[in-house]
Amino acid sequence: WDFLESPGTDEVLYGGAKYGGKSWFLCVWSYLRACAFAKKHKIPKSSHPLKVGFLGRKVAKMFRETTLDTWFKTIPADGYVAKGNPTEIIIDDRVKILTGGFDNRELVNKFNSAEFAFFAVDQAEELTRDEMALLRLATFGRLVVNEKAIPGKGLLTANPRHCWLKDEFILNPIKQRKFVSALPTDNPYCTQKYIDNLIDSLKHRPKLLAAYRYGNWDVLEDAEQVIMDSWLESALNRHGEYWPFVKEYIAIDCARFGDDETVILLMNNTDIKEKIVMPYCRTTEISGRAAALSHQNNDCELVVESIGSDLGAGVVDELTELGHSVLVYTPQGKSSEPDKYYNCRAEAWSKTAKVLCSGVIDEDSNCFVALTKRGEGDNYGLDDTMRGQLCTPHYKWVRGKIVIEPKEDIKDKLGRSPDHADAYVIAVWAWPFISMPNKSGSVRHRKRQKSPMSM
Repeated sequence: WDFLESPGTDEVLYGGAKYGGKSWFLCVWSYLRACAFAKKHKIPKSSHPLKVGFLGRKVAKMFRETTLDTWFKTIPADGYVAKGNPTEIIIDDRVKILTGGFDNRELVNKFNSAEFAFFAVDQAEELTRDEMALLRLATFGRLVVNEKAIPGKGLLTANPRHCWLKDEFILNPIKQRKFVSALPTDNPYCTQKYIDNLIDSLKHRPKLLAAYRYGNWDVLEDAEQVIMDSWLESALNRHGEYWPFVKEYIAIDCARFGDDETVILLMNNTDIKEKIVMPYCRTTEISGRAAALSHQNNDCELVVESIGSDLGAGVVDELTELGHSVLVYTPQGKSSEPDKYYNCRAEAWSKTAKVLCSGVIDEDSNCFVALTKRGEGDNYGLDDTMRGQLCTPHYKWVRGKIVIEPKEDIKDKLGRSPDHADAYVIAVWAWPFISMPNKSGSVRHRKRQKSPMSM
């Protein structure tokens, strides 16, 4: 607070551990800053209150669900009026704060002509340097009140990440920018249950745990990458060992849009026995292909992704009518551990990461994780497409829960939908629900040899 009140400070980065009370402080400071500004400069009441600040985050939807929700819960309701979309917060009919997300292009375009006295950005690590530059240009020295230029002030909150924030506020800070570390112990509402949940959820990622628990910014660039390539490499090298048993089943990720692909995987535990890729097509083509594959492999069970009223739902219905045992994976559905994961998708990706990291899919039986590298002309094993897609998504920690970045963002990175990776994640997620095989005895996992026909 002292830094923010100091004339020698332009911006403060309040960053560090999760649940350090950063969003709460951001909202309280923004409100009090606007009130103090109106009083200091004797801003009169008006039907068009003076726009003095901006409160926002990268994605508008996340801003509404987190930061703005914190505002409504924290700031007394009789102290302001909130209206419009995006929301404008009006205080005493004298000043107002513009709010929203940087993904709203219409809102961002307003920065070109905006004149702010302050800004407050939550989860600033999500922004690019260019996006931050637009806001700075609209704030420092732009607003003039009573023929006096307002110097401007900025507050940023962030979680540890290798990005421009670390360079500007920690490694090479300029005099006018200050960094203040946030810790869970700074938040009087942080419970031991939250800390225990954080430790349990990220125990397989010690560097990320250090960042989120202790605010350690000395983390690797890949700290928030869900699945590491080194884990896949270890699985590829884990051949020639004996599985205690093999669950054989089929996982299907159905195409949602015209440029997506339907990916069908025949699984032997964690290894890919066969992969079929189909363009966007009718449900009957998918269910027919999957049913035939199941029949060829002892009428094995199937798991299908469906969001309820999509291509997947039709495939589920058709396979069920054909008499097949079908498990439905609903990515947006409720997690089996709602205190840890935002939804079923977050749980599936996180548990796949844990399985690959540990190298074991079932600790009781010591059933290990193994993969076969796909060769040229093969239709089985891990190929470069799936490998790249598996290592692309990142995750975040939002209000004590793991959230996987939106599929649209992953598509932007890859230039295509991560359908191959989704199919594998569905398969690993489904493994505990697949029936145990009737056969007993251990089965050796080894790299398959090419048939003479493929040579």
